[in-house]
Amino acid sequence: MEPGLNVTHRGEVLDLVLNDPERGNLVTEEISAAMADTLANVGPEVKLVRLGAEGPDFCRGRQSPPIDRATATAMDFRSTIAAGPLRLYAAFRECPAPILGVVRGKAFGVGCALAGLCDITVASDDAIFAVPEMNHNIPPTLVISALADRVPYKTLSHLVLLREPITAAEAKTAGIVGRVVPRREMDTVCAAVEASVLECTAAALHGVKEFMRSASAMQPAARAALASALIATVQASQNR
Repeated sequence: MEPGLNVTHRGEVLDLVLNDPERGNLVTEEISAAMADTLANVGPEVKLVRLGAEGPDFCRGRQSPPIDRATATAMDFRSTIAAGPLRLYAAFRECPAPILGVVRGKAFGVGCALAGLCDITVASDDAIFAVPEMNHNIPPTLVISALADRVPYKTLSHLVLLREPITAAEAKTAGIVGRVVPRREMDTVCAAVEASVLECTAAALHGVKEFMRSASAMQPAARAALASALIATVQASQNR
């Protein structure tokens, strides 16, 4: 099996598994594109996307594509360095089905961003989260863009500016993680989470994801209108 991304349909669940444990499941441009393409094509029958990883660590960051820093223009940097991650983060937000993140070990850089972008994130109690890019004087603006509406300002600025890892419990307080469990119980807990989600209809799950994606940025009147439209649409589709 080639290192990269495993994609498996399991009934109403779509499994995405990072499978390059020897390199800490670094996200390459190819893996990023494959994930984004897969999420963009999630069908109406999928109730849950489950993101996990092989090996001891969830994701230790990103393997940036090569670029000639001496001659590259600002537009070169934007198209080569920024476009891939931003497309991936947008795909997580826009995926119609909720995404369950299963996080063990290190979740650094893009790994931390993906953990935060998942709709449901279960982390082992020994998981560690960090945004270490400033160790190399690289402003992690892409990661910040993924987490800015999910993590309090002070927590995010400490993660970015001090580069200090935080524990799974601290990540839960920060809003990156939803539940922390002992590593030995991860499989059992995640199976129970999955079973709970699958009790709902796909239409209801997709409706909730769509509303949660948009509601916080809307004016109250528009938010109320969207809430009314979505519940009516879901209820009507389920009555057929």
